[in-house]
Amino acid sequence: MNGKMKGAVLPGNSTVEIREFDIPTPGHGQVLIKTMASTICGSDIRCIFIEHTGTGAEGYIDGMIAGHEPCGVIVEEGVGLKRFKAGDRVLVYHISGCGMCYDCRRGYAVSCMSEHRQAYSWQRNGGMAPYILAEEKDLIALPDSLSYNDGAQVACGFGTTYEALEKIGVSGNDAVLVVGLGPVGLAALMLAKAMGAEKLIGV
Repeated sequence: MNGKMKGAVLPGNSTVEIREFDIPTPGHGQVLIKTMASTICGSDIRCIFIEHTGTGAEGYIDGMIAGHEPCGVIVEEGVGLKRFKAGDRVLVYHISGCGMCYDCRRGYAVSCMSEHRQAYSWQRNGGMAPYILAEEKDLIALPDSLSYNDGAQVACGFGTTYEALEKIGVSGNDAVLVVGLGPVGLAALMLAKAMGAEKLIGV
């Protein structure tokens, strides 16, 4: 798919810029996704929209399309795909890990410490555009029972807190206290309940 598209960039100083980009072509193991929903994360506001202060994993490359909580439908396939195809509804996990380190192989890409780790909207283009180029390994199937808006919420907020709850092994034996009831905090309570915890406290 050739052509141009417009994408939102957060250059800092409390501003948003709409810039023109080429519609990307998927390479090996990649897909082109038509963005159907993309939410705004608190980290976008804190570290990108207000001021670029991050380094390393939070280092922002100027000019990246914003939005690391995207969800949509695959419209073009690269070669070498193993799980997904054009027409599949997917959400994009916000961290593209190296895929080879201990944490990546256990499914914890967010903990990847490799120099090849990239975050969508930080070190590679995100979802605040009509299309997003994504690695197949970063995709999660979106069930028909969930809307695209649901999927965008899952991409970062639910995924991040699920990793934490899974690592500590929340079960029916636990009481769970969550301090801070933003999107991630609320997701933590919902997931803890689904994992069996019966005493839930939110502050």
